[in-house]
Amino acid sequence: MAAIAVSDLTFAFGDKRVLENVSLEVRAGARLAILGGNGSGKTTLAHFLAGWLPDGRPHQGTVTCDGRPWAEWSLAERACAVQLGGQVPVRHLSGRAFTVREEIAFGPENLNLPLAEIRERTERALAQCRLEQLAERDPFTLSGGEQQRLVIAAALALEPRFLILDEPLTNLDPEAREHVLSLLLSLPRDRAVVLFETSPDAALAFAEEFVLLDSGRIAAHGSARDVLLHGDAVRTLGLPSIPRACRELGLFGELADSELPLSLDEAKGLIRGAADARR
Repeated sequence: MAAIAVSDLTFAFGDKRVLENVSLEVRAGARLAILGGNGSGKTTLAHFLAGWLPDGRPHQGTVTCDGRPWAEWSLAERACAVQLGGQVPVRHLSGRAFTVREEIAFGPENLNLPLAEIRERTERALAQCRLEQLAERDPFTLSGGEQQRLVIAAALALEPRFLILDEPLTNLDPEAREHVLSLLLSLPRDRAVVLFETSPDAALAFAEEFVLLDSGRIAAHGSARDVLLHGDAVRTLGLPSIPRACRELGLFGELADSELPLSLDEAKGLIRGAADARR
């Protein structure tokens, strides 16, 4: 099964260690959220996962895709395997396209694909990302949320097996966040998506597997409950909305943070259980 594997990765900028002994695997079709506060090493790890290895800066450990180190992959091979997006979408635009449609076609054109396939991929990505009505717009006139969807569409046109997104919801208004999150949830399971986030709620809405990165180390890895209610996550990121509301309303005061409900259904179940116990 195709996978990106990180093994004992340690990396420093000068004297500051940014990542320390990080090991994880991104399996085919994964829906993985990697959470952490500012300075936790998220962006550096995102770059390593995507094969953007730091030039001239030594690191320990390995990052492989399909068992091969990224350094052995050509740029074209890597572009077809993995794509990286970030929290400032304009930085990921080519600057060579006059329209949204041209921006999406830019990557496939650089792979020298047949014209018919370029058109097919472009139109499919436009539809997937609900950009048909914006196809002839200048990419630099779009809103932040529209630009983020365009960056994802351009990535999808290259048909990568792994999509790495470093805080793509940051700086977006609530409506734009919902549009981008809805897009990510609608993607077919033939590719893995890794979402780097500071928001527990965004991670909870999207992911099936969770990692907490704290000061460059993996502090927790597992289910939503294992990670989002972990003490270090609560300390650095706060509680997700449902357990936070329970705390603010004084509900389930006898429960530790790790035992709080993560969803409305869980909260209703606890309330019903408490009511039944009083009868």
